[in-house]
Amino acid sequence: MKNMRAFTIGVLTAALAAPLAFGQAQAEVQPRRGSPELIKLVPRLDGWAPTEAVRSYFPDDLFEYINGAAESYLSYDFRELAVGDFERSGGDATMTLEVYDMGTAVNAFGIFGAERYPDNAAVPVGELGYFEGEALNFLAGRFYVKMLAFGLGEGTEPFLREAGRKVASGIKTAGGLPALVLAFPKEGLVARSEKYIKKNFMGYEFLRDGYVAAYRAGEREIEGFFIDGRTEKDAEAMRVKLVETLAADGQTPETIPLGVRVRNRYGQTLFVGRVGAVVCGAMRVPAGLEEAGQSLLRTLTVSLAERPRPK
Repeated sequence: MKNMRAFTIGVLTAALAAPLAFGQAQAEVQPRRGSPELIKLVPRLDGWAPTEAVRSYFPDDLFEYINGAAESYLSYDFRELAVGDFERSGGDATMTLEVYDMGTAVNAFGIFGAERYPDNAAVPVGELGYFEGEALNFLAGRFYVKMLAFGLGEGTEPFLREAGRKVASGIKTAGGLPALVLAFPKEGLVARSEKYIKKNFMGYEFLRDGYVAAYRAGEREIEGFFIDGRTEKDAEAMRVKLVETLAADGQTPETIPLGVRVRNRYGQTLFVGRVGAVVCGAMRVPAGLEEAGQSLLRTLTVSLAERPRPK
């Protein structure tokens, strides 16, 4: 009797637990809903129909959509992706639209710059845009938008321009390019070479929020850079630690009027200075172009000194 009572209690317990377990399993597989704001940016296109509902991806499952590139997006604090797939009515042309919410305009510019090349054809969509093959990618506020069309032939570019402008018109949070991107002087600047490196700038963990752009120096190129220290104290701490790290590596810093010059074992020279809360300089300056590197440092310091102060 005692064993029968124990058996009965066990059966009842299992029966009561089963619905709970089933409910938990259902909750676990329930797909998360995407942000209404993001989904709303996937537009209706005349003559085109969506092939399925908008798909949403988040930091923990982005690899399911872009396995090989997910880490790059995550390094810029990716938040959410909305994907819309379309097909043209009465034809076999298709288009995929991807809207990446990167959280801030600076992060969006970072991943945008990482994927753009100077020889990509610029296009006036959003704040910055470019064509590459059958794709149009553009930047608008904290959003990075990518569109890829197939089967349109010569109609690809005008269609993507129109579709891109429709997406951009729905973005109300665009606020212009990051201030330090705009601070790069235009003279000698290689068009579309500006980039933002959020972490491990120059390969050092203690350097973050770095901006870099290529400049012509005769028939060669050198790079100018800014590092946003946010405060003068932090910027100076980063500058000092960089110089000390280079010195500990056997490179001899030399004081120059605007900062420090350091020549590495590979024959390249680094120029480092600071204006307020921003570290600046020229790097990857090859032998024979030291004068151009020092001139670029001077130009960058002037640009920083003249730029409007944030309110």
